Amino acid sequence: MANNYQSVSSGVGELKNFYQGPMQDQFSEEVTIWKGSEKGKFPWSGAQVNRPLRVRRNQGIGAIADGGSLPPVGRQTTIQATILARYNYLRFGLTAGMIAAAQSDKGSFVRAAAYELEMGFNDLKSDCNRQMSWDGTGDLARCNTAAAASTSVSIKGREDTEPALKFLDVGAYVDIYTSAGVAVQTGLTINSISSGTNSSATATVVFDQAVTCSANDVFIRSGSASNEIQGLLTQLDGATSTVFAIDRSTYLQTQGNVIFCTSTSATGGAGLPLSLDYLQQAEDAAERRGGRAINCLYSDFSSRKMYQKLLTADKRYPNTMKGDGGFSDINKNYLEWNGKAWVADKDCPTRIFLLPDKYIERYELKSMEFADETGSQYIAAAENDQLEVRVRFFSNLFNSMAAGSAVLTEYVSP
Repeated sequence: MANNYQSVSSGVGELKNFYQGPMQDQFSEEVTIWKGSEKGKFPWSGAQVNRPLRVRRNQGIGAIADGGSLPPVGRQTTIQATILARYNYLRFGLTAGMIAAAQSDKGSFVRAAAYELEMGFNDLKSDCNRQMSWDGTGDLARCNTAAAASTSVSIKGREDTEPALKFLDVGAYVDIYTSAGVAVQTGLTINSISSGTNSSATATVVFDQAVTCSANDVFIRSGSASNEIQGLLTQLDGATSTVFAIDRSTYLQTQGNVIFCTSTSATGGAGLPLSLDYLQQAEDAAERRGGRAINCLYSDFSSRKMYQKLLTADKRYPNTMKGDGGFSDINKNYLEWNGKAWVADKDCPTRIFLLPDKYIERYELKSMEFADETGSQYIAAAENDQLEVRVRFFSNLFNSMAAGSAVLTEYVSP
């Protein structure tokens, strides 16, 4: 008779599985712009926030000859910005069976409801952080090449300098719009990603239904088009359109400072290398027009790396209490620009924001909290033994000193 040794595979019925906890989150939960905006947080109630602004000086000023005619009588010019809430929600649901099965350490790594809530708060906060550095339109990515009745679509970043999959993943529920804001197709779910990595300029996603779209059409969370928080780019976009009921073409002092690092004086020219001179131009423009000290810099990680290249000879990482836009974190070191902490944000577009942070005002109609009007955080389904939890966050962002803020854009690596 041949030797018959018991092995792991043949004796699997005798063995236990070893489960190593706790649950390990695979995502960055750093939300630096969200945290920075905490400094200017204001609760409110009612239909809207009306924020008064002085936008023109009294021009009844003049030097006259002895006994000459006095200057004409002048006055201050003031307006009111209108800030409306933007309504963000988080929803998750559990069956009664899942709640029961996950009620002890023997049966689960985590309590299902508590874990969904904790991670869901992080997910909603992370998405709002993304919104706070954009312009409220909701752009997540763009169509790379036209698709005709195909479930597979090639995509690219919302800007050419961003990865295609920066904000999209399997399970994302999206609509498609033209760049002019016209709906193309709605209610699409990403079933899989057939090619592309988290840093690829392009990727191919597979939808749950056939898609027809054109190159540069925009992907947005379903139902979110132009309903998101009006972030930093709303007033630092280099445009003169009306935002927050302010006609920026009429009131020049409400226009932010946008430094285009290009071969032309505006966007669209060939990008020029980032330089210390461009950074100083931006800070000088903001302080000259706004008179407030810049004390906060945000950028994406690539832009911070470009800045590091400029400082190879004398790079410094001061341990500062001024990090993350005005809130403390003594356990982190931040790169420095003119004595201010430079903070990279995972959701930031390819921009460098220079801000007087206390004028970045976050108005909250409802802080992030449960829908619990029934006395419980659980909302029971009518026909099934299932429970939903709903979290609300009604808020918007406003820069009350756009003239004292600046942003660099269109640069390339030095």
